[in-house]
Amino acid sequence: MRTQLLSQLITGGVAAAVAAAVIAVPKVFSDEKAQTAAPAAVCVYNWYLSNSRTSGTATIPAFAYGNTPMVPLAGNWDGAGGDTPGAYSPDENKFFLTNNFNGGVGQITIPFGGVGDKPIVGDWNGDGTDEVGTYTPSTGTFTKRAADGTTTTVVYGTPYQIPLVGDWNGDGTDEVGVYRASNATFELRLADGSTRSFVYGDPYWKPLIGDWNGDGRDEPAVYNPADSTFYFRVSGIDPTETTEKIRYGDTGDRPLVGDWDGNRTSSQGIIRS
Repeated sequence: MRTQLLSQLITGGVAAAVAAAVIAVPKVFSDEKAQTAAPAAVCVYNWYLSNSRTSGTATIPAFAYGNTPMVPLAGNWDGAGGDTPGAYSPDENKFFLTNNFNGGVGQITIPFGGVGDKPIVGDWNGDGTDEVGTYTPSTGTFTKRAADGTTTTVVYGTPYQIPLVGDWNGDGTDEVGVYRASNATFELRLADGSTRSFVYGDPYWKPLIGDWNGDGRDEPAVYNPADSTFYFRVSGIDPTETTEKIRYGDTGDRPLVGDWDGNRTSSQGIIRS
């Protein structure tokens, strides 16, 4: 599963090093934050992740990772197990990645991107390991960075859309797409160059991508911030729509998804600041 980032850039403040964290285990989903030691910036992101799409309770001990104005994201950085946290600093144009749920300082730092770029994550070569990249809104350009630092670019959609990345056909390699928030439209570019377009959810909900049924193909989801509800399109990009939903978190939380336990099926999470 190639996990995608939050659907909008978080702004304000000055980026700083990721803060250290002490793990706290929430027995129920509540406003209690993970304990933190000496926050290094304006606020600390507290992560609440669940391995179950049918439960509104976090199943992974809460942890703190990332600060304003970083963009939280997740991916399988080492090709083993499941997805783990990352954060992108738009001020520094750097990715900070970690291979565990312990919080604290990122284990891997990758300088990449330019002013105004948004971070993306995907398995660009089908080796089971996610790499980083960027989307340049002004040109609609996706730039994929390989492990050796080389890059490839794809221009898709019209400028200033929300970037998407996923394995639409199950071949192990991620392709690109965009989401038009004004009309809730997913526009996906398949591996053969063909495209698929469909409406899902309501305008200005938050788009997410994950493998909801473990078939190796990524499917869309949306998050309604008004009532903190995730809607998972388990039927994928096929014409017939089948949806599951779960309310998770509270108003003001930021959604993301990932294969947290490495079972090749994605589930929900939120980040609270």
